[in-house]
Amino acid sequence: MPKANVYSSTGQSTGQVDLPETLFGAKPRPHHLWRSVTTHLSNQRLGTVKTKGKGEVSGGGKKPFKQKGTGNARQGSIRAVQFVGGGIAHGPKPRDYSLALPKKMRQQALAESLSDKALQGKIMVIEGIKFDTPKTKQALGLLKSLGLNGQKCLIVLDAANAATLKSFRNLPKTKVLSKENLNTYEILNHDVVVLTQGTLKQLTEAKAKTSSGKEKAS
Repeated sequence: MPKANVYSSTGQSTGQVDLPETLFGAKPRPHHLWRSVTTHLSNQRLGTVKTKGKGEVSGGGKKPFKQKGTGNARQGSIRAVQFVGGGIAHGPKPRDYSLALPKKMRQQALAESLSDKALQGKIMVIEGIKFDTPKTKQALGLLKSLGLNGQKCLIVLDAANAATLKSFRNLPKTKVLSKENLNTYEILNHDVVVLTQGTLKQLTEAKAKTSSGKEKAS
């Protein structure tokens, strides 16, 4: 059974905890991880870029010169694509880049990414992180006491806390997420994942509930 070191809220080591096999004992499968990461990144794309075509550019209602007798190629509007200030031919239009991923595959990829970190010994559990007011200096001190200063660190909270988020957001290579926003991409994109005890409990309960649902369905 995989284990993780446990630390107090001040960064002092207090022992180890067994990580549940259902969440941290899965065999990482590259295809699942790849699908989850590409889906996440695609869903971050806005796709709002837009250029105007000939019919959308203002002006140009009058024929620039007569059809024949000028020696020039015939033109119907100065807003045609070949003129400066004209429309754009075949330019980008708003589009939806979002991809769908089956719920079971997303959950499995999350477990596999956590398992990969557990195999590397990159999962840490802290009793709790809570700041009454934003204090970046105190947040930096906590990371130093955990030995994470300079490493890409992902901190996952069991409940959103504005003061805690503000305390860590100015620190380079450090990101804070709530449990609901935890995803495969962020796990793989950071060197170390720090879970609060509350987060670990909630993730374990959610996984157990999913597993029991599968058993009933079968």
